[in-house]
Amino acid sequence: MTGGHIDGTIKAERRPRTRRGRGVAVFVTALVGVLAAVFAAVRYFTADEAGPSLACRARLYSPYDPRNLEQCMVVCMICTAEVKRMCSTSCMLTGAR
Repeated sequence: MTGGHIDGTIKAERRPRTRRGRGVAVFVTALVGVLAAVFAAVRYFTADEAGPSLACRARLYSPYDPRNLEQCMVVCMICTAEVKRMCSTSCMLTGAR
């Protein structure tokens, strides 16, 4: 075999992109970017709402200090009904000492 079949193959011609194709590609890329930015913004602004509710915190401690381990533990256990180990980990990760 001398590779005669390789010489006989025809390479597919690559068609240049049309203006319409480039426009669609730019639109899809921009849309994905905007959706990612909106998703990140929603996650950023709702991060504080993931913890115990403000009303519950205020009912327990009017000047609530999330850096105070004792206050953080009480608020976590009462407002979110978590177990002690889970609240301890959560408070430590948020910087309570």
